[in-house]
Amino acid sequence: MLNVFVSGLQRQSGKTIVAAGLAATMQSLSYSTSVYKPIQTGAISLGNFRSSPDLAFMKRIDSNLSTHSTYLFRNTSSPFVSSYEDGSKVDLNTIYSEFQGLKMSDCCIVEGSNSISTPIAKDFTEVDVVKTLRIPMVLVVNAKTTPMAEVISGLRYIYSERVDFLGVIINQYDENSENLEEKYFPQILKEFCDVKILGTLPDYGEVSSIAPEKLIEDVLTNINIEEVFGLKIAKLNS
Repeated sequence: MLNVFVSGLQRQSGKTIVAAGLAATMQSLSYSTSVYKPIQTGAISLGNFRSSPDLAFMKRIDSNLSTHSTYLFRNTSSPFVSSYEDGSKVDLNTIYSEFQGLKMSDCCIVEGSNSISTPIAKDFTEVDVVKTLRIPMVLVVNAKTTPMAEVISGLRYIYSERVDFLGVIINQYDENSENLEEKYFPQILKEFCDVKILGTLPDYGEVSSIAPEKLIEDVLTNINIEEVFGLKIAKLNS
């Protein structure tokens, strides 16, 4: 099974767009694909029922995707704080068990919550979820909103935790930006942090306006999905 964990350094980094793009692209290449969101903060409440807005976005991009979430918290704070508000507790063993139950598909994209270092429960953060699932991860960085110093600190944290880290996908990137830090963001990141840049995605504006076919085209053009999933894809090399 082809698995990857998509994490970020902050809310609104674009990891949901990246996760949706990877999932829809793999589905378009004939790999049955599921998306697992272990913890959703900012869940939508409809009576006694809660739904994940992130997974709803995935289904809009591709209705054939299989989606699943374990913990749905209404509060938008960190999962640790949100679990207090809900009177519940996140359990790593439960997340691991539910992830194992998703292995019917060829590919599974796991999307994180607020950030790679966000507190989940006592004594563990999101990086411990990555370790528990034992899958490789990519980091989504927003070129417009994330200061380079924050990226450097985040990468050092990831390296110190010794996870299977594949590299960075840069979201909302404009190579013609008048902001020089944004324009040269990939080069600076690669040279200063010696990190692999797996690709970039542009600024789509409103998330609701993203066209599925455009997102898939951009992923195929701008992201090295063979490196993300660690395999040669025949359709991309024919």
